[in-house]
Amino acid sequence: MPVRKVSNRGGNIIGRVPSIKMGRMVAFESLIERDLIHMLDFEQDVEWFTEQPLIIEYEHQGKTRKYTPDFHIVRHGQNILAECKPEAKVRSVENQRKFEAAQSWCNGQGWIFQVITDTQLRSGYRLQNIKLLTQFARYAVGPGIQARIRAFLSAAPLPVTVADVMVQVVSDKPQTAIIPIFYMAFHHELLLPLDDAPISVKTPVVLASTLRKR
Repeated sequence: MPVRKVSNRGGNIIGRVPSIKMGRMVAFESLIERDLIHMLDFEQDVEWFTEQPLIIEYEHQGKTRKYTPDFHIVRHGQNILAECKPEAKVRSVENQRKFEAAQSWCNGQGWIFQVITDTQLRSGYRLQNIKLLTQFARYAVGPGIQARIRAFLSAAPLPVTVADVMVQVVSDKPQTAIIPIFYMAFHHELLLPLDDAPISVKTPVVLASTLRKR
């Protein structure tokens, strides 16, 4: 759990994101942190994360300083300490000093330290697409339509698009199939390419279990 509460004393934007993975509201102190929470909540290889996880003490100019990194992440069983920063501020003297302290602490613990920038998070379309899928992640989607989607994708020759699934599983009102398709994509039952283009009805879709069998 967080060791301190988020603050906007510096005029930064604060708020909370409802995390499905963590089952609680996760606080953020910047829009970069907010975007990272969306990514962490979706990415399947992220097992666990928390904000404002611990305090690192280090010496500077004869005084003990305190630094609280933004996130503790567990990915593939590896502990990661992550700091979110705008690309333009990464190389500042103060930030480099904090990062060196965090790196030293992580070296002693066998952890990894990462600086995550707005440029890294927002390149390509992945974040945009994850935010779209997140909007459908909490819908009540019945088992019947999910079963029809699985059955169609299991039998249909590739490639299959989102539009193909819509028409085949709900022929009279195909637009209503968007909700279960995106719901199942968020929960990793369906796989859509997220990096190269915005999700649309032309986006190809496959059953995740089909790929795992290959």
